[in-house]
Amino acid sequence: MKGQADQKKEATKTVKKVKTTNKSAPVRLWVKAAFTGFRRSKVQQNENQALLKIQHVEDVASSRFYWGKRVAYIYKAHTLKNNTKFRTIWGRISKSHGANGVVIARFGRNLPPRAIGSTLRVFLYPNRA
Repeated sequence: MKGQADQKKEATKTVKKVKTTNKSAPVRLWVKAAFTGFRRSKVQQNENQALLKIQHVEDVASSRFYWGKRVAYIYKAHTLKNNTKFRTIWGRISKSHGANGVVIARFGRNLPPRAIGSTLRVFLYPNRA
């Protein structure tokens, strides 16, 4: 028969160490995307359709995950509005474009031409699952 001291030793041996996470690092709910230009043909350009290259997306199959996701273009203005100088133009990814993972997004207001080449945020919600 085991004594109480032996039982306490066995109890302390079975305790697993729990891996702690860094609580100072927040979870990022968006991925970066580059605004490569407007959807266009040889003759005309559609300013209401923006082409976005999402980071780490290389084919159509992986770009399907982002269909319906929200996109934000954040820029800084000179005047204060709502106590901030940052403004946002919101949009939504509608479909894929080509075979290399580029997607088409439509925005509430068309993106300005100076935004070409800049970084946008593609949020990982709403979830379609």
